[in-house]
Amino acid sequence: MGKKTKAQGASQKKQFPPEEDPAKERPVVRKGKNKQPVLQKLENPNWLLTGLAGAGMALTAYLALTIWLGQPPLYCTEGSSCDLVQRSRWGTFLALPTAFWGFLTYTALAYIGLRVRNPMSHWKSAWTVSMAGLGYSVYLIAISLFVIKAACAYCIASFSIMTVIFGVVTFQRPKELPKFNFSAFARQTVIITAVIVGGMHLHYSGVFDPAAGPEDPFLKGLAEHLTQDKAILYGAYW
Repeated sequence: MGKKTKAQGASQKKQFPPEEDPAKERPVVRKGKNKQPVLQKLENPNWLLTGLAGAGMALTAYLALTIWLGQPPLYCTEGSSCDLVQRSRWGTFLALPTAFWGFLTYTALAYIGLRVRNPMSHWKSAWTVSMAGLGYSVYLIAISLFVIKAACAYCIASFSIMTVIFGVVTFQRPKELPKFNFSAFARQTVIITAVIVGGMHLHYSGVFDPAAGPEDPFLKGLAEHLTQDKAILYGAYW
C-alpha cells in the first residue's frame, strides 16, 4: 500500500515541459486591458554616452583649473579671442568658473551612463540634462559671437561635444516606452531648458545681481584712464 500511495502521489505531480518551467525567467506583463511588457534593465553601461561625457569632463576640468590657478589655458594668450571670452562676465557664474558648471553637467551625464540602468529613467534623464547643457552652450556661443565678438576654441569644443551627446541620446531613445508621450515630454524639457537659460541671462544682465551685469561705461573709462596715467591713490584711515 505504501509503495502504491507514493506512486500515485508522484503521478499526480504536474509535469512541466522545458519551455514552461516556472523557474525560468519570463517577461513581466502589466495587468490591465492594454498589457504592455516591462522593459528589462540595461545589462551594460552606456559606454558611448559615458565616453563622450568623460571627454567633456576632461575639457571643462582643465579650463576650471587654469582659472583657479590664474594661468591662461593653452593657446589662449592675453588679448586673444579666447582670453576675451574667458575674462568676460560670462566666464563665471555665481562666483565660480562657467567651465566648472559644465564639468558638473558632464559628470551628471557620465553618472547616468554608468549607473542608471532603468531604460526609461536612463533615457529621460540623459535627454533632459543634455538638452539643458546644449541650450546653455548655444547661449554662450551666441554671446561670444554677437556680443563679445570673439570665438573661444575651448567653448566651441565643449559645444560640439554636447551637441554630439544630445544627438546620440536622441538616437538611443527606446522604441517602446510604456505609456510614454514623447511630444509632451519634449515640450516639458524645452520649457525647463528655457527657464534655466533665461534665468542665467537675467543674472548676466544684472537683474538678480548688479555686480554681474554690464559695466558702467563711465567707471570703466575712469579706471582705464587712471591705469594709463599710473595714478596712485593716497588716503588716510581713522
